[in-house]
This record gives sequence, structure tokens and C-alpha cells, in this order.
Amino acid sequence: MKLLIHPILLLQSTDRISRDFNLTHIGDILKRVDEGRTLTYAANDLNISYRTLWNELKEAEKKLNCNLLDRIRGHGSKVTASGHLLINSLEKLAQLSTEMQGLADNISNQLTIHTKIASKQFIFCCSSDPLIEQICPQFVEVELQTMGSGNALMHLIEGKAQIAGFHISDRQEMNGVGEHIKRHGLAIMPLMQRVQGLILVKGNPLRITTVRDLSRPEVRFINRQKGAGTRLLLDRLLTKEGLKAKQIRGYDQEEFTHNAIATSILAGQTDAGIGLQYVAKKFNLDFIPLKIETFYLAMKSELIEHEKILALIKNIRDLSKKTLGYKIYR
Repeated sequence: MKLLIHPILLLQSTDRISRDFNLTHIGDILKRVDEGRTLTYAANDLNISYRTLWNELKEAEKKLNCNLLDRIRGHGSKVTASGHLLINSLEKLAQLSTEMQGLADNISNQLTIHTKIASKQFIFCCSSDPLIEQICPQFVEVELQTMGSGNALMHLIEGKAQIAGFHISDRQEMNGVGEHIKRHGLAIMPLMQRVQGLILVKGNPLRITTVRDLSRPEVRFINRQKGAGTRLLLDRLLTKEGLKAKQIRGYDQEEFTHNAIATSILAGQTDAGIGLQYVAKKFNLDFIPLKIETFYLAMKSELIEHEKILALIKNIRDLSKKTLGYKIYR
């Protein structure tokens, strides 16, 4: 959306019969004459006939009750003081219109944002999941924004989203998160379960079998970003094995999606990462299962019965039933 400012200086008619007179057009004629052009050149440049130009000048002088041009025989025409006053006034109007265009651009941007938001009933902030990313485009009312589980919940609580998708593999941690969400008047529902584990180079040439193998110096690892539920799962598994982050080569190397982890491994940039069984299969990579986790949705209570939300949930669950590495929450 683009709003444009086109200033026009009109001489308002004093009666209802006569039309308002466009002085901006007259100023364009005078400016060309002031630049040393002839009236014939000005007429051609403005794509009007000489007769039309002459008649418009005469009408303007009559309405303003002053001479705008001095006609000097043998020397053409010269802009009068009144004509220069009109030219200068129009130049100031043009400068003002430039400032006003900035305001128009700001209004245009705000209207564009408002229109975009209005066309989307629900902003769905969600942890990376390929099934959800596959289903959401079928719903024009839903705008999917992919981010870590923690950020998704924060956006929901702060009112920046209507739905949040997150996953937690530890039941005790989920109890604490659930209480925090409910204190904000929000509802939680389990959506599906997924298998998380180690994604490895095809054939597993380094013979990686457990999380402890990630600490071997020859193993190059790729991690998920801070705040991602998958990274929190890895941290819990490392703690359980008595390992520290600094013992993992590549712990600070981050990607933001499961697909990006697999792509890095497939490109030979790294040997192992943590992610979904479904993604490992999709990219024809090896996989070692580590944890079955639950993926949850959080939202305002009244949205749970909303027709579009129910349809979205049903489509995601139906797809999870027939997808390797997923299952319905029991």
C-alpha cells in the first residue's frame, strides 16, 4: 500500500458556476519561462497547444488581477514580480509536500500492518515442528511464527500471540510450566508426542551410540539455539551423564530448526545433532532415539472450542497418526 501527496494550489471560485482555477499548472508554465524557455517550448513540454497555454495565462492574470508575464516585442516574455511570487510559493508548497509525504508513508506503513493483522485472526508462535509447518499454510486465519518453546510461551503471555506451541520432555518441569501458564488465565492441551534423539551421518561411521559419545574429541556436534526445547532436552541428558557443555565439540554451534540440523549433517559440516526421528528419516540419515516427548498447545480458554482452532488441531493430529516418529498423546 502506497499513499502519495500531490499538492495543488487552487484559486477557489467565488460562485457556484465557475470552476476552481489550478495555479500549480500556471506555475509550471512560468517556471519554464523563467528558465529562459519560450512559451512555445513550454506548451510542447506540458503537452498542450500554444493557444491553450496562452488562454490559461490570460485567465490566470484576470482572476489574480495582476500581470504574470511581461511581453517584450522581439525579446519574448519575462516573468514579473507577481509571477516570481507564485513560483516561490509553489516551491515552498513542494517542500512542504515532501515533509507530508513522510507522514503519508508512515500512515501507509501503519495501514499495511493493520491490514495484515486484521487478515490473520490468530498468531501462532510455535517451536519448530515439520508437521505443524506443513498444516498451518492450509489455514489463512493462522500466522505461524517459528521460535523456541520459551519464546513462544513468552509471546503468548505478553499478548503478542493467541496460540503457543511448545514441547517439554520432563514431567516435573512440565508441572511447573503448567502452573505458571494457568496463573495467566491460559489453557494447556497436549497435541501429540514425538521421538527425539541423535541425528547422525548415514551409516554412522563414528559408531556413536549414546549421548556420552558426543564428548569424544573427533565428534563434531551441532546444537539448537538457546531457549529451544530440544536444547533443554540435550542439557538434561548431558547432566544425567555427568557431562559438561564444554566437553562437547560444537555445543555452541547453533541452528534454529530440525531441518537445519539435518542439512548441516548432510552437507558434511558436522557429525551429529539432536532432533526428530521424522527429520532424520526425511533426509536419509541415521537416528538413535533418546526420548519420547509431548508437544503442547497453550491458548486462552475460549479459543479451545473455536471452529478454526479445532480444525487445525484435528489436521495436525491426523497427520501425526500416520507419520514416523509421531503418535497421538495418550
